[in-house]
Amino acid sequence: MASSPPPSRYRVVERDRRLVVIDTRTGQPASGEAAPLPAKRALPSLPDRTSFDGRATLVTHPLYDDKGPRELVLDPAASTMLGRAGLVLAVAAIATVIAAVAFPPLLILVVLLLNPQPRRRLRAAITRWLDRYDASSSAG
Repeated sequence: MASSPPPSRYRVVERDRRLVVIDTRTGQPASGEAAPLPAKRALPSLPDRTSFDGRATLVTHPLYDDKGPRELVLDPAASTMLGRAGLVLAVAAIATVIAAVAFPPLLILVVLLLNPQPRRRLRAAITRWLDRYDASSSAG
């Protein structure tokens, strides 16, 4: 003998030539307001093309940019180059994970990158590198 599903919490009725969703528990119209969205976290991203002339913007992250978060305006060549650099970095990260699984002593490299001094130097070098490609600072 099959059992029937429980009754729905909501039902739709017509009032004044409009469809209204009624909450069957309260008997009142259901709230039309959506739940607030969670705060968006600033994650590292690839350049986002924002104009027809090929310019793009890149929002940096303090994880790799000493001046971050900041918005860099990139010319078309820099946008393409940074997009490719992001792809190469992603492939290198995946290859490093695979290599670390196959050869665990490579995890020493991860420990070295977690130390504050090498991380600080690497972040400063990346900041200098990103500064070269900011079209908004060189246009002024």
